Amino acid sequence: MQIKNLRVGNLQLVESGKLYGNMNKDKKYFPDWYSSAQIEAGLMNSKIKLGKSYGFDGHKVFSSKQEDKRGTCFLIDDEYIKNNPNGCDEVEKDILIVTKDNPGVVIGHAVNDYPIVVAYDYKNEIAAISYCDGENIDKKIPMLVVDSLYNYKKSKDSDIVTYISACAGQSLAYKEYPKWAKYDDVWDSYITLEKDSLYHVDLKGAIYKQLQDRKVAQIFVSNVDTVKDTYFFSDYATKNLEKTESGTNFSGAFLKIKK
Repeated sequence: MQIKNLRVGNLQLVESGKLYGNMNKDKKYFPDWYSSAQIEAGLMNSKIKLGKSYGFDGHKVFSSKQEDKRGTCFLIDDEYIKNNPNGCDEVEKDILIVTKDNPGVVIGHAVNDYPIVVAYDYKNEIAAISYCDGENIDKKIPMLVVDSLYNYKKSKDSDIVTYISACAGQSLAYKEYPKWAKYDDVWDSYITLEKDSLYHVDLKGAIYKQLQDRKVAQIFVSNVDTVKDTYFFSDYATKNLEKTESGTNFSGAFLKIKK
């Protein structure tokens, strides 16, 4: 099922699945004979296709490399957009921010079984996002996404709405306790050893608790389980449940152009 009605105020949330094709440059998702140029072109075509469906320019999509993993932030402003006319998948910060000054500019991330977290100050019309894999959740990046709005615009908790995007449900499991789970206060009751002798991870629950602790006004959670929903790519399902199609989804957000 295509999800296009995810909107809060002037913020449009974006969730892509198989309909738009693969959404990152990892060679494993392309034919072996594809050149780097062909991969770049294939990815851009997917972004343009997604943009036509949601109402944004596929050349204005920005994602982060997340090499810092400590909550560093970057504002996608006029100058950066001008210097990157085809968008950028390698912004060297953890959290991306966009304001009402640049409507139609998408901040997001190529995702598979892990989500992004979006925080939106609907009064000041400023949004922040970060990809939240297990390591980032462990380092409390979801909470830092909210903090970034306060640090940039002194946003009040009562004006902030948050969203946890589509990701794997509690069928996500590991044979051993995940090495990235280092803080018990983050994972207590959200990583459980079940009867199948596997450690099951509740990503949405762990993030939700962080956002609750941060006392934001509203928390919305996608009801999509990428492992089970056939509309979405899932590496976990491909490896463990014989789901044959492999690829990467995209989750993001943009402020709509006011007419």
